[in-house]
Amino acid sequence: RARMGGGKRSHPAMKTWARAGSTCEIAGDVLTKTRGGNYNRLATTEETMAAGVHEWEVTLTAGATANQSLALYIGVARENLDVEKGGYSKRGDGWYIRANDGGLWGGGLESADSQGTRAFVIGDRVGVRLDTGDGSLRFFKNGVAFGAGFPAGSIGGPVVAAAELVCPGQCITLVRGAALG
Repeated sequence: RARMGGGKRSHPAMKTWARAGSTCEIAGDVLTKTRGGNYNRLATTEETMAAGVHEWEVTLTAGATANQSLALYIGVARENLDVEKGGYSKRGDGWYIRANDGGLWGGGLESADSQGTRAFVIGDRVGVRLDTGDGSLRFFKNGVAFGAGFPAGSIGGPVVAAAELVCPGQCITLVRGAALG
């Protein structure tokens, strides 16, 4: 769900995946990397987030076909980036949590605040709360606050909900009606 400042809801639900690299497939709320090598490909929703507080969750539906790896990224990115590329956290255009270790990527960070191997596993929900008012981005595991997140002043909008899938077989699903703690 998206919530605007003051805790008031202004949008019924996060829109679904709208754009993805050609090695990915969108089927409603489900995003899958179906082919290609082990390199990042961006996917985003169409809803631009420029004001208010926005929350959403994804379920980690499947890991990589070869080894069940969850080395994939969930968070926000600047709007209108090239979906045939990835690695936007290293370019200052994306802010993510990496599912396999819970590390933060973006804003000059690479795997900061890592929570160790298997921080998230298949079936877990990864929640995201973006506060555009103070520029913070927090993450949640199965509805409970997880790790430090990006503090106030880290994110400048407008941005879109984003994921970077790395390995064929990785699959995530947007959760409708997410409730984050």
